[in-house]
Amino acid sequence: MGTEIGNGVLSAVLVQFAPKSAKTMEDVDYNTDRILEFMDRAVTGFPGIDMIVFPECCFQGMCPNLWIKVALKMDSEPIRRVQAKCRELGVWGVFDPWIKPENGGFIENTAIIINDEGEIVHRYVKMNPWLPWEPTAPGHSCGVCQGPKGSRLAVIICADSNYQEIWREAVHNGANVILHVSHWMGPYEEYWKLSNRAGAYFNNVHVLAVNSVGMDEAFVYCGDSMIVDTNGNIIAEAPVGIEWMLRADISPLAADATGIQACGVNRVWESSHRGASCPGQGGQGLGYEDYTVYQK
Repeated sequence: MGTEIGNGVLSAVLVQFAPKSAKTMEDVDYNTDRILEFMDRAVTGFPGIDMIVFPECCFQGMCPNLWIKVALKMDSEPIRRVQAKCRELGVWGVFDPWIKPENGGFIENTAIIINDEGEIVHRYVKMNPWLPWEPTAPGHSCGVCQGPKGSRLAVIICADSNYQEIWREAVHNGANVILHVSHWMGPYEEYWKLSNRAGAYFNNVHVLAVNSVGMDEAFVYCGDSMIVDTNGNIIAEAPVGIEWMLRADISPLAADATGIQACGVNRVWESSHRGASCPGQGGQGLGYEDYTVYQK
């Protein structure tokens, strides 16, 4: 598929599945096998797709006491297997393993984007680990990479979405599609839905939000994966509580067009050009300088 714009329509499948809560590396291998099976199903059921997106913890689940035991190196067999599958199928893939850094530091909740040639083209370490349950090292930046069909992709992970700063950071760094990969539990389905819609609406960005289902030692995961347009409308939604593959087409270029010409709904531009219609503002308005929260 490559990164060419083509018809400008990005076709994505979100895989809502139930990873096993891994206690051994054999459990990690089991989850990896299931990931590969879902990838085969996705391209068979939806030929011509550009991207397949998996939830947070897709390799290891979230076994609360054994994260360190089942953490992976970036150059590990499970990750090499999904790289090879992306190359074999000619699709982009988004995955989230617990990573053991090469320098021996604390484990990191890491999302990776793999292109259709099997190359890891983006890594994101969760900036807002879920407190107090997630003892992972926080990341320091929310970067963006070029994706297929004119997309510029950022990833946020689960609890990240509770904080408005991460959404705006991704968009200011150039994202027109935000991939929200999550292991979001019940009974907080409404918070999940609200954060995805609000993130899309306030930032004029497409949101592809994929969540787990199932139950582990402590939590039940609600599913309800969704694809949200730049106005916060849910254009496709998976059921609550069961495994599912959700497909939808979006136009990353539509988000770009909103950012250039859609005065009245371009909330990102307008927030940093306050009062631009006032004759005394020269069409530019004011920025964030009067918000004291950004001065602290």
